[in-house]
Amino acid sequence: MNPVIIPWFRRRFTARRQLDRIFLDFPDLLWRAATGRRHWPPYSLRAFVGGAQGFDAVGAWFLNEFRSLGLFAAGTRILDIGCGCGRLASALAGDAALRTLGVQYTGMDVDAAAVRWCARHITPANPRFRFYHADCCNPSYNPRGRVPAATYRFPHPDASFDLVLLTSVLTHVLEDELVHYLTETARLLAPGGTAYASFFLYQHRAEAAAGMKRHGIAFPFAHQHYAVNREDYPANAVAYDESFVREIVKSAGLQIIGPTRYGTQDVLLLRRP
Repeated sequence: MNPVIIPWFRRRFTARRQLDRIFLDFPDLLWRAATGRRHWPPYSLRAFVGGAQGFDAVGAWFLNEFRSLGLFAAGTRILDIGCGCGRLASALAGDAALRTLGVQYTGMDVDAAAVRWCARHITPANPRFRFYHADCCNPSYNPRGRVPAATYRFPHPDASFDLVLLTSVLTHVLEDELVHYLTETARLLAPGGTAYASFFLYQHRAEAAAGMKRHGIAFPFAHQHYAVNREDYPANAVAYDESFVREIVKSAGLQIIGPTRYGTQDVLLLRRP
């Protein structure tokens, strides 16, 4: 393959997905049918949300994580920013306790194909779960999007949600988008509402460049407040100086609850006072 084409192909998930649809979705359908996984999205969707094999396991892990943190109450209104093809939504929608609580869920994503799948397969099973496509420009999932992500205003009134989820989203955005997403999160949260946001965080640039064991990835290309894993495709993975993130959170009008939860991705719980 032409070396000029390789970086382009790496970040054009839509082109790679088309190949997956042609060559892998049918064998995957047979495998899912044989192993009791018909409820999973096709391979061409699952492959771009953190891997194709752990769909149920990842959703169940997050459900237990959110429950252990006490993030659910009667009538909790959830906004899942970057819902993908429903790893979290599938687990939440099928949980009997959340049905009893009357939890309401809204999922948005820049990936139109993923949103269509969720609307066709998850909403009929739980009408309190709805999905919509955000036509933001994204070099991987929506290269022809009309609105820059750094200026996209979510189509919801102020204080519309009690819980905002940002899992594996802020790990793929650059500084202007990070600031905007956190500002919008503050606007969308009701007073006392909580956001669950994951990041790649570092204390010193040398840590990022070397790669910390918990992340399993290095960020050798440094900028003022962040570092990236690949220079040819910055949004592939982005790590931030934790002190800078804390400043942005404060400027957005949010408070950090408790200590940073360090892990494969580092989690901050944010609250609107």
